[in-house]
Amino acid sequence: MDLEVRHLRAICAIADSGSISKAAAALKMSQPALATQLRRIERMFGGPLFERGREGARPTQLGMWVLVRSRSLLPAFDELRRDGMRYAEQAAEKLKIRVGCMSSHLAINVIKCLHELLAGADITVRTEEAMDLLPGLLESERLELATLGDYPGHELTPPPGVVYAGVAVEPIFVGLAATHPLAQREEVELRDLACEDWTLHALAESGHREHFWAACARQGFAPKIAYSADLSLAIDLIAAGRCVGMFQATSKGYPGIVIRPLAGTPLRFRHMIGWTEHGPIARHGPDLVQAVTKTYWSEVRRAPVYASWLRRHVPLSPPV
Repeated sequence: MDLEVRHLRAICAIADSGSISKAAAALKMSQPALATQLRRIERMFGGPLFERGREGARPTQLGMWVLVRSRSLLPAFDELRRDGMRYAEQAAEKLKIRVGCMSSHLAINVIKCLHELLAGADITVRTEEAMDLLPGLLESERLELATLGDYPGHELTPPPGVVYAGVAVEPIFVGLAATHPLAQREEVELRDLACEDWTLHALAESGHREHFWAACARQGFAPKIAYSADLSLAIDLIAAGRCVGMFQATSKGYPGIVIRPLAGTPLRFRHMIGWTEHGPIARHGPDLVQAVTKTYWSEVRRAPVYASWLRRHVPLSPPV
């Protein structure tokens, strides 16, 4: 007879109840059947696992040794069974994938690649203005996938049960009114914007704010955040010359605004994808990251300011 998981459960049940008869009831077996099974198990191990007496069944030294190992093995078997059932259900049904997106140009690339990689999947998308909410939604399994980002010195750590993968690190540029005196420069010094009013998204994540303030401090000034606005209002304010603001390097521009790199690249942002460790994306994670990364660098060529910046900063260009 080979040792089976049910044998380990029987040993644990006897130890927990302290009685073969009570263990038999818990396992929904007859007392004679469990006693016979225990004798067979003891023959496999080469000695008695329990001492039987009026006070019940107590583990022998060999029994304690077997119990310790049984209790460490059983949770792994339970997890294997649960995960197997989950994957079987996913395979039998149409995949349902809930995607959370922060406001970035990566989001549309992720959605496009996801549809190509998992054709026929039921994909729903929600946009969160505050990226800080997304890790918690992944951890609680209210999302299966999310686009994320972090900043140097403020790197995100995935919560339990969640996987993060980087896609690309890109510089953060500045947006100026087309009539701004610095608009004609190829690159703008951050310190030259020390006296400007700035606009910052009302729900900007803490890492973004801290990274920005630290960069300004290194340039010898504290930025004046005159406007806390969403993107549509910020665009109008910048175009009207009321303030300046930060833009993603992949931005293709807006009427009345010029987007310029910051000299020395004092601000950076890392694009990432996160997914649940045991969700439907887990098996496809590496392929999705590869596809999104390829699409991202293809899109970069369509952002003229960023493409020009990359040509001037060869060491920072993506690997071929």
